[in-house]
Amino acid sequence: MIDVSCFVGPGPLVARPLSTPEAVEALLRREGVTGAGVSPMAGLFGSDPAANDELVRSPFFRPIPIVDPRWANVTAHLDRYRRQGCPAVRISPGSHGYRAADAGGLKRTCGSLGLVLVLQMRVADPRNLPKGLRLGEVDVDDAIRLALVVPAVPMVVAGARAGELSAVLTASAESVCADLSLAEEPDVLRRAVAAHGARRLLVGTHAPFLTPAAARQKLAAAGLPPADLEAVSRRTAERLGF
Repeated sequence: MIDVSCFVGPGPLVARPLSTPEAVEALLRREGVTGAGVSPMAGLFGSDPAANDELVRSPFFRPIPIVDPRWANVTAHLDRYRRQGCPAVRISPGSHGYRAADAGGLKRTCGSLGLVLVLQMRVADPRNLPKGLRLGEVDVDDAIRLALVVPAVPMVVAGARAGELSAVLTASAESVCADLSLAEEPDVLRRAVAAHGARRLLVGTHAPFLTPAAARQKLAAAGLPPADLEAVSRRTAERLGF
């Protein structure tokens, strides 16, 4: 199983000992994860390129920097990440305070550089946030607008709820995929495969914010045919470079 969406490093929602690369890797391996796309947690809570200065690289982790289309020289940052072997970059418009559609130019640049664009719909359920911590979410119509920009550029929607996942995949091209990290409705994976095909769905654990056991349980509960199970659990992730 390949996880396309986990995080490491300091942040306000997870105790530091639980978010070190070693702790997150151990957590994921216990649930059968054999590799993961990892982003720096600090990049979710602040829009500073320095959050990507020490990207985690190992045989287990593939580094996914978190970027902001408003950065000066953002193209130079993207080119550097590509040369460093990153398969994708992640954006978090809700926590950074801009519209997803404003990243259309960034998506075009990702396409020209061969990078996958990961759109983080939300960091956490607003109802579970500590008092005083406010993290915005991406509106589903805004996500669709970005998905329709340069449709051939691969894009992964991460952290969508089940209804949002369905709406984005229905409205967009086959190049747009989605992880299941925050899609929590009963039987969500089986229904999503039936509606959109296994090739457009990915495992995302959202660890260490969430337990990766939930991702394993979604796969087990779906009762997918072997080919569909293989596609969701690893083949689509491998095709995208994770």
